[in-house]
Amino acid sequence: MSRRSSTKAVIAEPLLIALIAILTMVCPCCFTIPSVIIKLLATASALSYGQRFLTKNSNKWVRRISFGITLIISLILVGIGLFLLVLANNDDLRSRGFANFCAMQNLKDGGPMNEVRCAILNEADISGKVLEFGPGPGTNFKCFVNSTSIDEYVGVEPNTYFKEEMMREKEKRGLTFPLDFAPLRGEDYVDVMSESFDVVILTHVLCSVDSVETVLANAERALKPGGKMIIMEHMTAGEGTKLKMFQEVVGPIFNIIGNGCKVLDMTKIIENYLGNRFSVQLDEFEAPLPAFPLLFARPHVKGVATKK
Repeated sequence: MSRRSSTKAVIAEPLLIALIAILTMVCPCCFTIPSVIIKLLATASALSYGQRFLTKNSNKWVRRISFGITLIISLILVGIGLFLLVLANNDDLRSRGFANFCAMQNLKDGGPMNEVRCAILNEADISGKVLEFGPGPGTNFKCFVNSTSIDEYVGVEPNTYFKEEMMREKEKRGLTFPLDFAPLRGEDYVDVMSESFDVVILTHVLCSVDSVETVLANAERALKPGGKMIIMEHMTAGEGTKLKMFQEVVGPIFNIIGNGCKVLDMTKIIENYLGNRFSVQLDEFEAPLPAFPLLFARPHVKGVATKK
């Protein structure tokens, strides 16, 4: 290895190791360090050291090229790790960024995913008093166009950055029903009058709550007998599949970027909780989502649970 390349490696490698050590030993009360960040930084350091070991007997051009490639990959991994570290420890930045991403992606017209979404909601005949957990920027509002049967709508959404987008989307779609924005987590929505809603909507929200069972309990309590719970969530892929392994790799990253999003066996959780108190009809399917960046979220479950 040339003296210049060696010098760069000597400088880069200790910096990576020092950064990992500092993040590992820092006071845990100061900020959170998700394990995925430590893994990214450790991988970057391992690549740097591995490159020197594997190419030490190669000619100088092989060493230089491999060093350059390794350095670029290592810096990318470190950059991703630091980006995730900032997001993980800045709730406001994470919430704002997630709200902007959802508004940009979910408010578009057309597309196969919107067809799936609206088909579920239209088949369920949404009417009366409607309660939605995690409405985001009003993603489902496009499916309510020309519907005059909604008397009242309540959106339970802890991310207050969605409120303005939701109001704009309601106006854009020409929806006239009264809208109440409740800035609460689904687990904390406990003051609602029991058996007061005709429909509860849960689409792409249960993945990001702290307790799926608690949110389902609040939804059940709010729902009238005979009322409908509309569900569409992404879920785990089949055991032993490549997609399942991919979910395990990218899941921790999307947990940070997606504001708490987790990959769970939603079918099992929902069916086990609702039990025989509901008539449950769930279907698993592959959602028509783009491979980048949502390949991991293609396995889905959808359906309607009617309260007995």
